[in-house]
Amino acid sequence: MHGADAVLVLNYDRNGIANYIGGNALMEIGFAHVLDQKVFLLNPIPDIPFYKSEIEAVKPVILNGDLTKIR
Repeated sequence: MHGADAVLVLNYDRNGIANYIGGNALMEIGFAHVLDQKVFLLNPIPDIPFYKSEIEAVKPVILNGDLTKIR
């Protein structure tokens, strides 16, 4: 991820959770935030109470499935 301008998280439905973001993707989001990189989510933030607020705190750009919104 070093040298990247942004991170794109492909958060599809998984394990019965809409727009799932797992632990590894959450770590990537955290690293991107520390490195002052943009974070794009393909779909809205999942309703996972354990870390929803942490994802919201990095202010990701929600693409709602539209990759043309990446700028």
